[in-house]
Amino acid sequence: MGIYRRGQKWWARAQRSGREHRASLKTSSKAIAQRRYREWLDELDAIAWGDRPRRRFDDAADRFVREHLPTLKIASARRYGVSLAWLADEFEGKYLDQIGTAELAEFERKRREAGVTSTTIRRDFACLSSIFGSCIEWEWCDLNPVPAYMRRRKKRGLREAPARTRYLSREEEATLLAKASPEVQVAMMFAIDTGLRREEQFGLTWDKVDLKAGEILLDGSTKSGKPRRVPLLPRTARILAQLPRHIRSKYVFCHHNGDRFVHMNKGMKAARRRAGLKALRWHDLRRTCGCRLLQDHAMSMEGVKEWLGHSTVVVTERTYAFLEIEHLHRAVANAAQKSAQG
Repeated sequence: MGIYRRGQKWWARAQRSGREHRASLKTSSKAIAQRRYREWLDELDAIAWGDRPRRRFDDAADRFVREHLPTLKIASARRYGVSLAWLADEFEGKYLDQIGTAELAEFERKRREAGVTSTTIRRDFACLSSIFGSCIEWEWCDLNPVPAYMRRRKKRGLREAPARTRYLSREEEATLLAKASPEVQVAMMFAIDTGLRREEQFGLTWDKVDLKAGEILLDGSTKSGKPRRVPLLPRTARILAQLPRHIRSKYVFCHHNGDRFVHMNKGMKAARRRAGLKALRWHDLRRTCGCRLLQDHAMSMEGVKEWLGHSTVVVTERTYAFLEIEHLHRAVANAAQKSAQG
């Protein structure tokens, strides 16, 4: 009985009530392993006496990944996976009741020193809060320290960044496309016309394109988790009809060797620089699509919600609320101009 090595990690072994118990101590340091071994023995003794054992962050994260992540949308699970890696670096080996305000503040400090934005830190804390929420359900702990910490920090800068409102005017679009390489030009026109998310666009396969019906069929692997049909505007229909298909690839947008594109950020940045445009990201092309649907096609918010695949119409309304403000500013400017002329 005691501790022993298995590969690079130390493990613990002990007997209680005639039963042998084994557990990974999750460290390659013997000193840390010996400390965790003593704590583990205390846990076993607590269980034997009917007390609730103290739980470590490691155990909570493992169970969270097994039981909770599979219930989330693919994009949310992927985002939580990124946060979990950073949270594990900071809290691995700590008991849940050892994670309080000081520990959360230290985590935030380290993330800021690494150059991470407030938005990303908030997402990390959202993941940690969800873990604590699950632990409360499992009766592993009684308190979630994250919400109270977030309320205090919100007043001191830990808040969401303002929502982006950047989209392309017709003139900006023409200038940008003229400065792009043919491959990037086609992809950007497609993004503007369809409003597909980046992963939806570059993960699109030819079997999801129906030129006869004039639509693209997206399955339930999208961010919203719901399948949807996206109509093809005339320009996009021509693009797809003329786009050559790779003999060995199923992807619509692929390299010469058949591998799919992950993104075209580099090509877009080069075109943006040559066009003299500022503060433009790939997602802004999707926002341009939404603006065109509302402004040029007079589509309802509900229609835009269905086209873009938002989870609710409230999301659509919040995303494009800035257009109402722009409309008011134009109205005021026009009224002032007419007054000056009169």
